[in-house]
Amino acid sequence: MTPVTPELHVRPYAPADRSPLLDLMRQVWPHKAEVAQEVNRRWWWRQPEPPLCVVDDPEGRRLVGLCAYMPFTLRARGQDLPSAWFVDFYVLPDFQGHGLGKRLTTWVEERFAVTASLSQTEMAYRVFKKLGWHERRGVTLYVNPWPLRRLLVKPARGLQFSSCTIDHGLSVAADLDSLWSRLRDAYPSIARRSSADLVQRYAPREGRRYQLVCAYRGRDCVGFLISRMVESASDTAPGTQGLVVDYLVGPGDADVFVGLLGAAANWLLEGGAKRIACLSTVPAFERVLRGAGFFAPNTPLIGRAFRHNTKWLTYHSKVDPSLVDPSGWYLTLGDCDLDEVWYQR
Repeated sequence: MTPVTPELHVRPYAPADRSPLLDLMRQVWPHKAEVAQEVNRRWWWRQPEPPLCVVDDPEGRRLVGLCAYMPFTLRARGQDLPSAWFVDFYVLPDFQGHGLGKRLTTWVEERFAVTASLSQTEMAYRVFKKLGWHERRGVTLYVNPWPLRRLLVKPARGLQFSSCTIDHGLSVAADLDSLWSRLRDAYPSIARRSSADLVQRYAPREGRRYQLVCAYRGRDCVGFLISRMVESASDTAPGTQGLVVDYLVGPGDADVFVGLLGAAANWLLEGGAKRIACLSTVPAFERVLRGAGFFAPNTPLIGRAFRHNTKWLTYHSKVDPSLVDPSGWYLTLGDCDLDEVWYQR
C-alpha cells in the first residue's frame, strides 16, 4: 500500500483538473469504454464550476480521490437549510485506509447544514457511519415492467392537464411558483421546487428532453410531474426505459397524482417505453403506483427481479435533528443524481 503523506490534500476541483479527473475515472470505471462521454453525462457539468472536491497528489501529479456533491435547499419544518447530496465518492484502493474518505466527507459537511446520500457504496457508508451519520433508511424505486394503458387507473373528473417540454422560457413558471408557495410546508422535509430550480435542473442538455405535465382545477395549478425517456447507450438501438423523474402534489391529493401519472405514462408509451420507473416516499402515492401496475422489491415472486431498486437514505445534520426526520422526506428520482446517470444498457 502506498504511504499517504501530508502532501496529499483535499481541495476544490479546478478547470485544470479535467485531464487528471478523466485519468482517475478510468480507474474508477475500467469497464466503461468512453469515460469522457460518461463524465459529460454526469450532472456536475451542468454548473459553471462543478461542485467537486478532490484529493491532490502534487508529487505524483495526479488525483487519487474525489467527492462530488449536489447543492440544494432543503425546506424542513418551515426553514430553508443549505444542503448537499453526496453523489460520487471514491478513493483509489492504494490510498484507502488512511482517512482520506473522512477528509473528503468533512470538507463537504463543513459547508452545509445538511448533507445526505440516497445511493452509496458500502465503502462510502462505512465512512459516513464513522462520522456519525444516521442509520440508513430504505427508499423504494417502483418499476412497471409492462406499462400497458389498461394497467393505469383513471384520473378524477374536474382536472385539466397541460404538457410542454421544459426549457429556459418556461411559460407556466408563475403557476409552478404559486404551487410551490402553497405546498412548500405541506411535507416535513422537501427540496425546494420553485420554477427556477426546475429549469436549472431539467433544461435540455446532452440530448435529454424533460416533459412537464401540469394539473389544474379551474385556474389553479394543483400539481406537476416531470418525465423523460432514457437515452440509449447505443446509437442504433432506441431507448425503452421511461422515468418519472419529479413531481409535486399535495399530500391529500392522490387523485391529482393519478391523473399526472397517467398523462406521463401515455407520453412515455408513445416514445417507446417498455418499462417505467418512479421513486416515491409518500404512502398515498405508493398506493397509486401499486394500483397502476408498479412493483416494489418486496413484491412476491416478481419483486425479486427488482431487489436492486431499494435505495438507501442516510444523512448528517448540523441543525436540530428534529427538523430533519428521514421518515418524512419527500423524495423523487430528481432529488439526487439517480435520473442523470441512468442510460439504457
